[in-house]
Amino acid sequence: MKEVEFIEGCKRRDRKAQKLLYEKYSARFFGVCKRYMKNVELAEDVLVKGFLKIFENINSFEGKGNFEGWMQRIFINECLMELRKKNDFTVYLETSNIQPKRDATALENLYEQDILKLLDFLPTGCRTVFNLYVIEGYKHSEIAEKLKISEGTSKSQLNLAKEKLKVLLNEYGISQNKSV
Repeated sequence: MKEVEFIEGCKRRDRKAQKLLYEKYSARFFGVCKRYMKNVELAEDVLVKGFLKIFENINSFEGKGNFEGWMQRIFINECLMELRKKNDFTVYLETSNIQPKRDATALENLYEQDILKLLDFLPTGCRTVFNLYVIEGYKHSEIAEKLKISEGTSKSQLNLAKEKLKVLLNEYGISQNKSV
């Protein structure tokens, strides 16, 4: 079944098309949810909520742009809504003395899954900002708007995430002169 057929079937509320859409994309978007949620069960809950939102709002997808990107925004927003229920992102952490290096070669020595596992060790705010900025490509102004924090807090959380990741990378045995 082609993507257009998935979309049209879901717009008609065809259960078979919905099931096929879920089967095709659930693993990919579970990975997105897991990056934001430390708890697997919570990631699964957010995944289900995201698909329900997709099925409920599929008529708002006008065919302009990438359907997968449209779905990804829904999953990211569902993750952020869940995190906002339980976390205060307005807490500002002073990190002005942290100057992360720009050398990304240390990451080349780790597999993607190892890096994602390291993210689980970050505090929620740091992990969320890191995901939005580094992985999803949002700007600090967009992150600030999504999380209802200042741009300075977003930058601070990102720097703190990088510092914590440097420590974790060091524990993996990667030289201190290589950093995130």
